[in-house]
Amino acid sequence: MSRTSSSRQHAANVLGALSLAVADRMNTAVEAIAALGPSAPAALAAMHEFLDGASVTQLSSVLGLTHSGTVRLVDRLVAEGLAERVRAQDGRVVSLVLTQDGRSTAERILRAREKSLASALSALPPDEIDNLVAALDTMLTTVTRTRAEERSARTTDRPQPWLCRLCDFTACGRNEGNCPVNSAITTSTSS
Repeated sequence: MSRTSSSRQHAANVLGALSLAVADRMNTAVEAIAALGPSAPAALAAMHEFLDGASVTQLSSVLGLTHSGTVRLVDRLVAEGLAERVRAQDGRVVSLVLTQDGRSTAERILRAREKSLASALSALPPDEIDNLVAALDTMLTTVTRTRAEERSARTTDRPQPWLCRLCDFTACGRNEGNCPVNSAITTSTSS
């Protein structure tokens, strides 16, 4: 086996292990705040960052849940006073909006997420962080394009949740055009 192949296999293996460890820590931290199951933090963060006023169908798409699963989640969020259903003037469309408590909870979720992720980076010096950012942006762009191709080719029956469902849009630089996911999607849809 060549050194390159061995290095690539090693990198893939440790990336997998690290991904699970980081995701487990992050999920434990954010799920403890909402205490409403694993999808609630992503729902609250998504509504806070970009989806406030969305429909159940839109939220379902972002979370990768079935419509009925999303309705049950929304029922729990409403019962806890974190979200509310608002009817449009015609009475047919229902929008989901965060309450003040929901917005505050989403902000706590995003802070807990950031803290758990920052701890994983704490041993790296600034120059290694810069190199890691470049590598992660490249990897995330590739993953995003692959997912977009799978969606358009419908190679999977299972709905895929959005990559940005638990993102902090300020940290990723989305508004400044620096988000690798948004850039990959924008580039692939305009091509």
